[in-house]
Amino acid sequence: MTWPHKEEEAMAECLKKFSTTPVPSHVTVPLFRDMMMKKDKQRQQGHEQRKNFLLSMQKPFSFEEREKEKREKLIAMINEALKEEKNKDVDKKVYEINKDSKQANRDSHRVPIQTVGNTSLSEGPKLRTADRTRKERVGFLDESPSFQPKIIRQVPDFSRLHKVLQRDKVQTKDTTKCQPFHLRTSALPVRQSRSSPQQSQAQRVSLLSRSKSLGVLTSLSTDTLPVYITDAARKRSEAIRKSMEVRESKSQESAEWLRKYQMRSEAMQRTVTLHAKLLDPHRSLKEVYNEKLQHHREADQQRMREYSKELKGMRARVSERPYLFQQVKQKSAKANAEKTYRDTLKSVGLKEEFVEENGLARLSSSSSSSISEGNADASSEDQLSREENGDAGEKIEDVREESVNYKEDEMP
Repeated sequence: MTWPHKEEEAMAECLKKFSTTPVPSHVTVPLFRDMMMKKDKQRQQGHEQRKNFLLSMQKPFSFEEREKEKREKLIAMINEALKEEKNKDVDKKVYEINKDSKQANRDSHRVPIQTVGNTSLSEGPKLRTADRTRKERVGFLDESPSFQPKIIRQVPDFSRLHKVLQRDKVQTKDTTKCQPFHLRTSALPVRQSRSSPQQSQAQRVSLLSRSKSLGVLTSLSTDTLPVYITDAARKRSEAIRKSMEVRESKSQESAEWLRKYQMRSEAMQRTVTLHAKLLDPHRSLKEVYNEKLQHHREADQQRMREYSKELKGMRARVSERPYLFQQVKQKSAKANAEKTYRDTLKSVGLKEEFVEENGLARLSSSSSSSISEGNADASSEDQLSREENGDAGEKIEDVREESVNYKEDEMP
């Protein structure tokens, strides 16, 4: 092998392009795309939930919110369509670039490379388009920036600059201060052309009265405020006074009108109510209320009277009725009397029916004797009842003493 041949082989080896085989697009790009789509869906779902929550808190009939929601949905659909088209274009470009690189590698292995010019011509139009697009997209990185900043690499002398600043500050002049003006309006003559005859008379009177204080005015210093009142100030005060008078008169008129209106309305209301009462057959609620109130009061008073009457009757019956122990004593005395009567009849050998028949027969003839006998019987019964009452009292005292003794025994 000759030297030029070896050099050509070395040049051909140097011109070869070695690159790794790219990862298939169906492995990497779809996975990444699926991940991004999942994240976008989750984010959109959260956004929709928050948005629905806020919309639920709003008031109804919000048509603006509905239109806004429609517009947002339309924009989201358009964005999704654009993303899908862009992804399709990217996949297509990647596939074309991989195809072109594979085709170029096959061509480089098949065709022997002769020179640099021949290799550049044998690359093909697709590679040239790829280079052109790359330059269009990323060509701005190779360009030099148009802005070139001015960099001062020397350190300034700060002491000298400070001295210059102090010197310039001393040479500057102070600003002029405006002095106040000394107005002499009090010395101006009065305008005779615009003054009315009434004002001229008033001015004459004022001049006559003011002539006494002329020396005082001349003795004042020039720094005092002007004493003279101008025509504009006088007219202004008159206009203000007139406007205030007009306002007061209007307010008085409005107050008077309001008072009269209220009086008329009250009178009309009274007449209307009177006519309504005359024409309406039904009574008013106030009258019905008063009548019912009076009726209830009378019923309450009647019930109170009846209750007091019943209470008095109950108290009278209670006061007239004997006590329980008295009733018991009376019953026991009656029973004892009946028992003695029966015993006496049995001992004599008579019957009660025979005695009753004879007593009824002789009742009309011997009324006086029966009365005397009845008195004797009553006296005997009283003595018996007294004896029985004494025996009952003794029994009650004995029972009380026994109960007291029993309680004392039970006490610890």
